[in-house]
Amino acid sequence: MAGLSIVVCLAPDSSADLVTAIDTAMAPFEAAQGFAPERDQWFRWSVEGGSDGHGFRILPGQEDDPRLVHDQAHRRDGPRPSLPGMCAGGPRGLLDLAGPRAEAAAAAAQVWDLFHRLPAELPAALPLEHFVALPENQLPRPPVVVGADGIPFAPDPGRRRAERQYRAQPLLRHLHDALFFTAGAVGQWPEILPWFSLDREQYVARRVEETRRPSELLTLDGWWVELGYPPVHGSCESLDDCPHRAGRTQPWTRADMAAYLEGLSEDIIIVRLRGRV
Repeated sequence: MAGLSIVVCLAPDSSADLVTAIDTAMAPFEAAQGFAPERDQWFRWSVEGGSDGHGFRILPGQEDDPRLVHDQAHRRDGPRPSLPGMCAGGPRGLLDLAGPRAEAAAAAAQVWDLFHRLPAELPAALPLEHFVALPENQLPRPPVVVGADGIPFAPDPGRRRAERQYRAQPLLRHLHDALFFTAGAVGQWPEILPWFSLDREQYVARRVEETRRPSELLTLDGWWVELGYPPVHGSCESLDDCPHRAGRTQPWTRADMAAYLEGLSEDIIIVRLRGRV
């Protein structure tokens, strides 16, 4: 089964029996229940995110608030404590939703500035394809191998060596070693040079967008929101028959989802789930 990440929004009184409240909110989208295909979304779920860093950051000073939500125990491995400063959810007012993006924006600006300053001090970096095309990297590829997961793959030792040579260039090595690189780099490593053809504002915006973790969203009023698809209301048989769709016909962006969460009242509970579809 494929994995699913979703943020569920719940009324403040849901904390009295959180599991039941989540189950009730998610029920209209349970798979194999005879719903329309757009409501056939999940087979099982669990509260997760604090232990693996994919949940929410806690606002400083709120780490011991008993209203915070942490991961459910694993059925085989037992409890899964949250990482320091992280949780799987809680009242919106206890969570730092904007901080990670602000930090990524600041780090991205530093990365962009450093990249454009280094050519004055170091040789300009060559693109990855320069190294891929070198005769020394035109190595015969070994036979296709089937991995433990049953998926075939074809190792390419020539490209791997080319990637090592690419990363070893002084400019890229210096950039990668910067303390703020991880927080401010876009997700296109090893070939990152094309990103720096963007102007500073565009580069920072792309990095900020990356910090919006891809996930579905279940709104407080029962809309299942998935990137690239029109929202689906849980009380309606299908998109065609839904009377609630005025103003909700266009797919939401990650920015739309983030703005929705940040606009909720501070006492609204938001929880990240991992599901199977």
